[in-house]
Amino acid sequence: MSFQEEFLFDFSLHMPRILVSGKTAVVDNVKKIVMVGNDEIIVDCGSRYLALYGTELVVEQLEEERMLVNGNLTSVEFYGEKKE
Repeated sequence: MSFQEEFLFDFSLHMPRILVSGKTAVVDNVKKIVMVGNDEIIVDCGSRYLALYGTELVVEQLEEERMLVNGNLTSVEFYGEKKE
């Protein structure tokens, strides 16, 4: 993959993207929240679903298709490729 293709792929509006640092996760391209619990958060990111697993998970902020989650994150799963 060329640098230009990789750059465009990184900023695709249809793909889920997540940045994790310590006890904080930032999820981009959130279309809607499907489920929220203390140990699981599932969101629809347009082309796929994203599941965050851990303990004491809290959605701190949600605006402009970006979600900020705090808690003890143990795993992240992408699933459910949608047909557009």
